[in-house]
Amino acid sequence: MKFGRWLSLALTAAALVPAAQAQTKSTAPVLAEAWQTLSDGFYDDAIRQFAATGSSREARLGLAMAQFNRPPVTSSSLDDACRQFEELAGGDDDTGHAARYFLGRLQQLHPMAPDPAAAARTYERLVATGADDRWCRLALVKLAVLRLTILPSPNGLPAQLLAAEPLLSRTADPVTRRDLHLVLSEVRMHHQLYDATTLGHLQAALNEPTLPADMRADLLIQTAQISLKLGDLATARARYERLLREFPKDRRHYTVKQALAHLGKPFPP
Repeated sequence: MKFGRWLSLALTAAALVPAAQAQTKSTAPVLAEAWQTLSDGFYDDAIRQFAATGSSREARLGLAMAQFNRPPVTSSSLDDACRQFEELAGGDDDTGHAARYFLGRLQQLHPMAPDPAAAARTYERLVATGADDRWCRLALVKLAVLRLTILPSPNGLPAQLLAAEPLLSRTADPVTRRDLHLVLSEVRMHHQLYDATTLGHLQAALNEPTLPADMRADLLIQTAQISLKLGDLATARARYERLLREFPKDRRHYTVKQALAHLGKPFPP
């Protein structure tokens, strides 16, 4: 994906109007339209629309995002974006939190000089506000990914995992906690840590009711497989049977049925 598209594509209709309810009746629809234009990738039009709404902090945020997404993306345009985000991030409001989050994203995904350590510091500063708003929650998941997959730890993986676990207590949002459980379980499985802790993270994510169906099917398989490794045949059977019941068209039906037929026994050669 080209850099000029990553930011606009990340903005959904829900996230694109960070303070719509706080605007006047005459201004809110105009700002909402400008955000939608930005999310659609029409940067010149978005610049005109944001400029026409006045000089509110939200309008300045949108204008900055549209300006630095507009091609050609250059070092100077990105530096200017960083400066504008830093200025707006000084405010402890929704727009300020959004600016700090996108500053972190710019530092993390910078096409010329990515700085994941700086991004992690930016995310941490946002999470440390304790606001637990949408921007803090997004930053929290990004912080977990950086700490567990990008930034080295002098004490190795065990220390990284231990340090990441407390991130779960820094949000009350069940969906964000689910995503953190998914990050932790994925990293642990990548390092072949098929233990009770990994199973606990998978199960916690599986229990979150808004988990997308395709992910739920994958987690049913994963929890069954780890349960087998731990000798818990009853849980493995329950998870496999649940997959067959809830996902009758899943492509893994034959494999799952074979696993059930040989539960606790070696597969035939």
